Amino acid sequence: MSKLPMHNKRHLVIVGAGMAGSKLAHDLWQSHGHLFQIILIGEEANVGYNRILLSSLLANEISQADMPLVDMQRMCDEGVQVLANDPVTSLNVGAKTLTLKSGQLIGYDKLVLATGSRASLLPIKGREAPNVMAFRTLKDVEVMTQLTGCQKICVIGGGLLGLEAAAGLVKRGHKVVVFHRSNWLLNRQLDEEAAGLLLNRFKQMGIEFRLGESPVSFRQQDDGRVSHVECQSGESLAIDLVVMAAGISPEINLAKAAGLETNRAIIVDKKMQTSHADIYALGECCEFDRQTFGLVAPIWTQINVLLKVLAGEEAVFDIEPTPTKLKVSGVQLLSVGKIQASTEDSCIVFKDVGANHYRKLVVNEGILVGAILYGNVADGNWYFQLIQNKTNVSNMLDLLVFGEAYCCPQVA
Repeated sequence: MSKLPMHNKRHLVIVGAGMAGSKLAHDLWQSHGHLFQIILIGEEANVGYNRILLSSLLANEISQADMPLVDMQRMCDEGVQVLANDPVTSLNVGAKTLTLKSGQLIGYDKLVLATGSRASLLPIKGREAPNVMAFRTLKDVEVMTQLTGCQKICVIGGGLLGLEAAAGLVKRGHKVVVFHRSNWLLNRQLDEEAAGLLLNRFKQMGIEFRLGESPVSFRQQDDGRVSHVECQSGESLAIDLVVMAAGISPEINLAKAAGLETNRAIIVDKKMQTSHADIYALGECCEFDRQTFGLVAPIWTQINVLLKVLAGEEAVFDIEPTPTKLKVSGVQLLSVGKIQASTEDSCIVFKDVGANHYRKLVVNEGILVGAILYGNVADGNWYFQLIQNKTNVSNMLDLLVFGEAYCCPQVA
């Protein structure tokens, strides 16, 4: 495959050097580097790292050397231009230019917005204090890993990110209390029964929980730092650090200011194109069919679609069920599809308290539509395939909850 002269290549700029933007740049360089001069622009000083591994890094299960998602140095050596620590401040869609914080002006033929998300900060008085932080970036983890002694830490949010942060901090010897507005953990992924088992496991780690509750305010000292968390009960908890892990908000400020169509995120069509020609969006900053995306699987699919679209080939994006897994050592958990049954659904439940094992399957008209597995997730991929393929499971309902080995025994 011959390369075009540099001056004949189309300029493709990717704004955002997180996982989505970096992987797109890498895969585009490998598959269509002969067509494009690729420029990757990142807000963070560290680019191209695997954000999924932040919880493992915090828990001291891996080192910084394990964090790269792509070989950034090799990409640069091969001609991909990477501009780190220099965020885009404005986009002129008419002139097809971007202005960076440094003042540099970048032109583009094709533009991809992969600006990701920001951590949501709940409207709690004192949230702007210097010792209130998010759990979102490599820099955040570096701050947490530099904590000395036994610190008293308050984590806001009992979702995936909050639980991973709490587990990592406890493993480092800190005292952690988790506030969660819902009455049970992972309320978007689990039913109350499975969440109860998960709660017991985290309590065994030494984590304290305040369920169905958010802090009223953060009491600050003269230096502005939070010293106490004020509870709804009137109780006041002494605290050294607050970690906000209460969800994310798509970063759309650049797109919105430039006049692109936005809702909660940047609206894209099935080809990942925005409301403006030659501008695309993917990852956590985009919205398709009124849905936004926080898990890796659909974002990787978006990248594959966009690779073909940018090369002039036919490809379309569609939404598929995506399994949720918790990345905490010693906790096996998988959730996919529908978790709360309606009156039209039937549920199959298996629970072994002694083995700390729970399964719940949701079936609708002979089709598996949802599954929760806690303790033993060995059949997770099989259940996921049944859901994806819309396989009729009517003839195996009696054995379905016991897994593939019982429903599909191998013939000797």
